[in-house]
Amino acid sequence: MQRFAQLIDQLNNTTKTNDKRDALVSYLNDVPDADKVWLIALFTGRRPKRIINSTILSEWCMEVAGIVPWLFYESYHTVGDLAETMSLILPPPEQVQNVATLDDTMRQMKQLQTADEPTKKEFVTNH
Repeated sequence: MQRFAQLIDQLNNTTKTNDKRDALVSYLNDVPDADKVWLIALFTGRRPKRIINSTILSEWCMEVAGIVPWLFYESYHTVGDLAETMSLILPPPEQVQNVATLDDTMRQMKQLQTADEPTKKEFVTNH
């Protein structure tokens, strides 16, 4: 999963087509086949059904970050993108806890489809 996150960071931090291509080629050369399949699925919009709605994610973000709702929503209004707002508000992880592959993480997320909310919260806030 760390390698996938690194790829996303590389893709987001360049506008050069050749750099993007090189990052993708490097990723595809480094990861197991199952991760390659997930990359294609995610990049072509064939991702699994969302397991948590954005309202609940926002609540969990505020709880983890320890901020009040008005500040969260003002930040969201300024940033304009919910995922980016959350990434800017949440504290960085204290240490890398998970060395799972993209395939491992996506399989775990698919299993959470039928889980209760506390189980989903535990997964999201600890990964």
